[in-house]
Amino acid sequence: MTEITANTKAANGNRLSQWLFNPFRFVAGFRTLLLGLAIILMSAFVSSLSNTHFDGVLDVHIGFEAPLWIFFAEGLINWICMVIPLFFFGLIVSHSSFRMIDVFGTQALARWPYLITSVVMLPEANQRFGIYLMSRFASTAASGTVDYTDMLIFIFAMVVAVIMAVWMVALMYRAYAVSCNIKGARAVVTFTISLIGAEVLSKFAILSLLS
Repeated sequence: MTEITANTKAANGNRLSQWLFNPFRFVAGFRTLLLGLAIILMSAFVSSLSNTHFDGVLDVHIGFEAPLWIFFAEGLINWICMVIPLFFFGLIVSHSSFRMIDVFGTQALARWPYLITSVVMLPEANQRFGIYLMSRFASTAASGTVDYTDMLIFIFAMVVAVIMAVWMVALMYRAYAVSCNIKGARAVVTFTISLIGAEVLSKFAILSLLS
C-alpha cells in the first residue's frame, strides 16, 4: 500500500511538473490559441491599471499613461514578433510536418506567466518607487524621500518579474520544440536566434507605434 501511495504521489508530481513547464504535450489547436490570446489581452488590461508596459518580447517597464489599445497592441506585437520567425524556422529545420495553428496557439499560451507579472505590478508602491528611481537616474530632484515599504514591494515585484520572464522563455522553447517536433542543437540555436530577433523587432515596432 505504501509503495502504491508513493508511486501515485510521484506520478501526480510528475504530471504537475509537466503542466507547469511543458503543458504543450496536453494542449494544442484552436482552443489553445483562443486561451492564449485571452491571457495576452487579460495581461494587457491588468497591466494598463498600473501603466506597466510589456514593450518588448521580454521587457517590462512601469511607464506613462496610455490608451487601453496601446497595451493590447504591445501584447499582440510581442506574440507575433516571436511566433513568425519560429514558424518559419520550423518549416526549414523540422523533419516532420506540423500545424500552423499549434505553433501560434502554444506560443500565445506560453506567455501566461506575464499575467502574474501584471498582477504583482499593480500596487501603487511600484509606481512611486519607480518614479523616485527615474528622478535619481535623471539627476533631477528626487520625488520625496525613500519609503522603505515601497522599496520592498518594488524589489519583490522585480524579482517576480525576472522569475516569470525566465519561466516564459522556458515555456516558449518547449512550445516550439513540441509543436514543430524539433530537438537538440537545431531547436536551441533557431529558438535563440528567433528570440533575439523578436526582441529587437518588437522594440522597433512598439516604438514606431508610440511615435
